[in-house]
Amino acid sequence: MAEPIRVIERREETLEERRQRVLERLADAVVHEEQAAERLIQLVALAEDKGLLPMLTALLERGDRVLAHVVDLLARDEYTSALQNAIGLAQALGKFDPDVLAKLVDGVAGGLADAKEATAADGKPLGVFELLALLKDPNVSYAIRFLLRFLSGMGKALRSQGSPD
Repeated sequence: MAEPIRVIERREETLEERRQRVLERLADAVVHEEQAAERLIQLVALAEDKGLLPMLTALLERGDRVLAHVVDLLARDEYTSALQNAIGLAQALGKFDPDVLAKLVDGVAGGLADAKEATAADGKPLGVFELLALLKDPNVSYAIRFLLRFLSGMGKALRSQGSPD
């Protein structure tokens, strides 16, 4: 009759077997995510070309000291208020509808370009009759209507918060 097994001998994987297993797994991952792997290689190459890779490496090697320095800087009063303002601005931007905000930014950019062009071409002051004629322009009328509704909504929000007049 056979004797019972009391000790299980586990076979240790050799370094070469482990290397082969890891290389096969990496090769499978690269084949599966080919586009991402190519982009990663491009990113690393660009970082090296621009001198960013050595800087990033040094930053990571000295991470604790760099982080301590950043925390010391941010603890100063002038940076604390700036950081609070940045957080408040980020929160405010999060409340906006991205499509409306994009449309508004495009409108502002277009308006600035037109204003620059018109001002450069004609440096004389705006007369009363010229102003009345501009009010008939549908684009000007639309922008004024938008601005007045914006001011109305802003005033309503300020009043509901109990802001001083």
